[in-house]
Amino acid sequence: MLVSGAFEALFGLSALLAPNMLIGALGTAPDPAAVFLARILGAATLGIGVAALLAREHIDNKGGLAAAYGLALYNVLAGALILWTAAAAGLGGAALWGAGLFHAGIGALFAYALAVERR
Repeated sequence: MLVSGAFEALFGLSALLAPNMLIGALGTAPDPAAVFLARILGAATLGIGVAALLAREHIDNKGGLAAAYGLALYNVLAGALILWTAAAAGLGGAALWGAGLFHAGIGALFAYALAVERR
């Protein structure tokens, strides 16, 4: 929860503060609609990151466990979507592939940790 939460919070903050950098990393032009969507993405990932950082100490109760399951599902789905976008659309190059692999790896670690915890 700490690694994923910190990553998401930092990414969200950077997307809010510098959306043109995020759009430029994808290899597209920063038009007003793309800047707006990048800021929405930044706000959402900042919220996810802060929630994960706050819930990391409460895994032993139902709310913290639900947050862990939600973050695991988020990372697995984000990894699949980002990798599919990088492969199908050819956007982003190595940066998008790296982000997709990071999300997939964190999602796999979450799934493993939650499966071991259930035993």
